[in-house]
Amino acid sequence: MFVLPDRWVDGSLLDLTAEMVESELEDYWHELFKVQKLLVTKLKKAKVDSLSARRRSINEPKQSSQLNMSMSLSLPANTENTVMLIASTQDRMKEFKVSILTKLIIALC
Repeated sequence: MFVLPDRWVDGSLLDLTAEMVESELEDYWHELFKVQKLLVTKLKKAKVDSLSARRRSINEPKQSSQLNMSMSLSLPANTENTVMLIASTQDRMKEFKVSILTKLIIALC
């Protein structure tokens, strides 16, 4: 879950600028995007490798247990949930960005 920096929550509102908040949110969002992209790429590769291993296991039944074991160690079981959590967090960050920027504009005007 996205946690607000302490200076946003406990600091002075006058020390915040809309540009700074927007910039930091964009940086956080892009970092999450990179992690999400990496995980999705690894998931796709693991699925392709798993299908390839299954096809090979039909022809070589003795090695199938070794292939399945190596595939199960490549990614954590909850990787798909992590990708969904990242997407949800990014959506919340977008909502927060609109909300906080609106509040900053109202407070300063």
